[in-house]
Amino acid sequence: MSYAAAAKAIANASSIIVTTHINPDGDGVGAGLALVHALKGMGKQVRFCCPSRVVSMYAFLPGFAKITAVEDEAAAAKTRRADLIISCDAGDVERLGAVAKVKRSTLINLDHHVTNTRFGDLNVVDVDAESTGVVVEKLLRRMKVKLDKTLGECLYTTIVFDTGRFMHSNTTAHTFRWTAKLLETGIDAAAINRALTYTKKPHDLLIQKMGIENLRVDEQEPRLAGIVLSADTIAAVGEPEDWGDLVEIARSLAGNQVAYLLREAKDRKTVRCSMRSNPPFEVGSVAQALGGGGHRQAAGCTFVGNLAAAQREILARLRHQLS
Repeated sequence: MSYAAAAKAIANASSIIVTTHINPDGDGVGAGLALVHALKGMGKQVRFCCPSRVVSMYAFLPGFAKITAVEDEAAAAKTRRADLIISCDAGDVERLGAVAKVKRSTLINLDHHVTNTRFGDLNVVDVDAESTGVVVEKLLRRMKVKLDKTLGECLYTTIVFDTGRFMHSNTTAHTFRWTAKLLETGIDAAAINRALTYTKKPHDLLIQKMGIENLRVDEQEPRLAGIVLSADTIAAVGEPEDWGDLVEIARSLAGNQVAYLLREAKDRKTVRCSMRSNPPFEVGSVAQALGGGGHRQAAGCTFVGNLAAAQREILARLRHQLS
């Protein structure tokens, strides 16, 4: 891990593409936008190219409207070459989707996931950082970029998202000291919190209702609970713009230690799994064993197989974690 090498590569580059992972979240979007604003201030030619559409919940962030979706190889082929691509918050190169196909000289991998595969030409993977936003801020500090309100709004979003509004186990004394520095830039933290929380549409509430109706507590291990959604169940309600924190419904049960969300794909050939746990239990190794990744207490993977097979395999692994 070398912040110095990344800073030098940025200083030597003229054209830069910033990106994040497929189905981007508050950390990837906030960290990426903070980097875009800072690099533009340094006189760099910067574009934010995302491998999938960014949900409207983040439209309040400065620069959101200029994010470009590069969702397939045809779009990647049309995207102008860059001296440098900087990935924010992606654990492996596959998570960059079609953006990984864009022509470039150097790829910098900025991340904080313990399961990161170090896929970049330069890797700044700081597993002690609470969010990729923290990694970005450390890098900008090395480049003598001063925090301002615009950067503060973007970076505050990363810390709120990746600490679960300061409820996850990665929240430390450093988290609050770092967040206090962002507040000193003049950001309206309450307004950002509202934008990240109180913006649900009627359809989002239907998704929550579907989640509650399909909630189950494990018969063998009552500390394990989750939501299982078949392709037909999802089709009856319709896909949401973002699945967000639906898994937290299971996690909110009294006595729950490990929660999961299983979503069957339309073709019924894969199942997307999101997992959460409370210390000392961890789910990162389960996700990694199944080809995914993430954090110790928050991780995910895509299971190749049908829903019944996914339930057998994943639930057995999660029960083992609790044992």
